[in-house]
Amino acid sequence: MSAVREFPSVSVSNNNNVIQINTNDSNFSVVPGSVIFIAGDRPRVVISGDTVNRTLTLSIAYIGDDIVEKSATLIPLGQNDALLSAITSLTQAQNGLAEAYGDGPGTVGEISFSMIVDPPVTATQWPTWVQVQGDINEVLPETATRFPTFPEIGGKVSVEQLPDDIDTDNKRTQALSPPIKRETSLTQRLSDYPTLKKTEVRPTESPNNKRLIQFDDVRGEVHIALTDKWFTIPTTIASRSFPIFYRGLILRFNNNSSYTGNIKMRVYPMGTGGLGLPNNPTLANHQWHEYETSVTNLYKIGEFNSEYFEGIIEYIELDSGWHQFDVNQSDVGSLNAKFDTAFGTFRSPFRTFYQKTDGYWYSEDMFPENLYSIGASWTQDANNPRLFTVTNAEDGNDGLRFFSDSFDDFQFEIVLDVTSLSFVMALTISNSDPNKVYLEGPARFITDERIFFKRAGTRVSSTFTVESIKMRIPHYG
Repeated sequence: MSAVREFPSVSVSNNNNVIQINTNDSNFSVVPGSVIFIAGDRPRVVISGDTVNRTLTLSIAYIGDDIVEKSATLIPLGQNDALLSAITSLTQAQNGLAEAYGDGPGTVGEISFSMIVDPPVTATQWPTWVQVQGDINEVLPETATRFPTFPEIGGKVSVEQLPDDIDTDNKRTQALSPPIKRETSLTQRLSDYPTLKKTEVRPTESPNNKRLIQFDDVRGEVHIALTDKWFTIPTTIASRSFPIFYRGLILRFNNNSSYTGNIKMRVYPMGTGGLGLPNNPTLANHQWHEYETSVTNLYKIGEFNSEYFEGIIEYIELDSGWHQFDVNQSDVGSLNAKFDTAFGTFRSPFRTFYQKTDGYWYSEDMFPENLYSIGASWTQDANNPRLFTVTNAEDGNDGLRFFSDSFDDFQFEIVLDVTSLSFVMALTISNSDPNKVYLEGPARFITDERIFFKRAGTRVSSTFTVESIKMRIPHYG
């Protein structure tokens, strides 16, 4: 019986793995792994057969147009190969022995011993497919001897066979590609780049979502544009309090006690040098000093031999204790002392200072609630007390003064916004540069003498706003 089976009529439908045998041809002992060819289609692997229902089961479902009553060829590959090879080998061994001793194939007579010890090749090895069956290419269809083309495998795909949509949950149905990085155009880059501008006016209008940074050299402020408003960043890096000793302010030991021993201090004189400090040392104004001395029966600090100290005392160190003056307080328990006055009305000497990137400490705005004096040619706006107007001030004593004599030698920063100006205006008593106003617009000045606005030449007319008056001291580090 031939190992190859022919079925004159089989049928199989699309997306189905069961082949129906339409005739009474037997499919008994179909070995899994056999290959079936249907109507010249590509080979398909058979995994089982049903003799009762006359069906063959494929390992992979058939995809394509329905096949109806077409012929098929079943070739036993896989495990059946070993069975056929064994049967054929026995047959060839028998025929070989018969041919070796005279009676021809199929008839075994007397066999010589030499034939047993020298058997034919097919009796000592598993035969090859060619030795058993012949050339396989003679039984295989032409499409089984090469890689088939797509029309031979699945036919032409029609529009109706395409899916309506793609299952996005199953990523295997989608082609994968690397992400695409879009390069921004030059216009986009320019619009996203923040513009840095120098300004002399605090911005008040909406930036309308523009990328803007404005820097104010006069006020030391940075303005950053948000979507519909501005955010101002002051250029300060630290803050703390300092006690400003004015003339008559002293630190008195409690209960009329006195101190004898060593004393060490860090001080910043503002006009009287070291006068008024213990033993009246000689110190330069507007500089930080650390000095030590010994005292006997000292009962107050800030006045010594009728001299009064003006400036800052940053810390005091005694043999019995020490204290750093950085908190607003009247009683200094660590030194057994408290603030007092030799004359006048007592007021807190502490002011908050802010350190800027230039290394100086600047106090909070000290613009006074009540002016010390204002000349006849000068007026102060009733609604805005920082706005002043001067009209033809010709007398050198016709001026504007903010503080009393006790502040004359303190160093200040003054920021003005001059909206109109005729001639030149002086800001200090000495009427000297650089504290003169020549031009309109915002300007910053540093003074270390009496602040006294007046004419610098023959006369002056102006309208201006005093934005801030701040005490200025260098860092002690």
